[in-house]
Amino acid sequence: MVGPTDGDADRERRVVTRRALLAAGVFGVGFSGLIDVLVLHHVLQWHHLVSGIYPMDTVAGLRTNVRADGLFSLAMLFVAGVGAGLLWRAERRTEAPLAVRPLAGAALVGLGAFDLFDAVVDHAVLGLHWPVAAGGEPLSWGGPYNPHWIAVSLLLVAAGYYVYRAGTATRDGNPGDEA
Repeated sequence: MVGPTDGDADRERRVVTRRALLAAGVFGVGFSGLIDVLVLHHVLQWHHLVSGIYPMDTVAGLRTNVRADGLFSLAMLFVAGVGAGLLWRAERRTEAPLAVRPLAGAALVGLGAFDLFDAVVDHAVLGLHWPVAAGGEPLSWGGPYNPHWIAVSLLLVAAGYYVYRAGTATRDGNPGDEA
């Protein structure tokens, strides 16, 4: 009969703290915001942060939109930095290493939560912006409501929860230490 390996024992000694989970979630929110502004706003130029308020087809409007995107980038960099710092502090406060899978799950939940907030609040409720093609035509059916993006965001949250739960389950299938 073969006993547990050192790797199995090391996995069982890994911990998951609420503080670390919150930190990973905060990092996920900031990271998602950075990806959104860098890829969708700057590279693809589908929209800008306040393009629903200030037109993108005038110099003054574009200048305002780019400035708002820059300030948003700085804010999301700050949020991601706070999350990373809190995660580092949580790691330093534990005797055993933090479990990676639950933290990755929490980060995915944060990523999906930002996207969900963006689609519901920024696009639909406030009308700050929504993805448009050349000529101002919406890139998606549903206009500012983007139901497919809301669905993708919910899938990211669900995937994050699945990764979290898979990471907290022990070898026999019982939930691990979540304190």
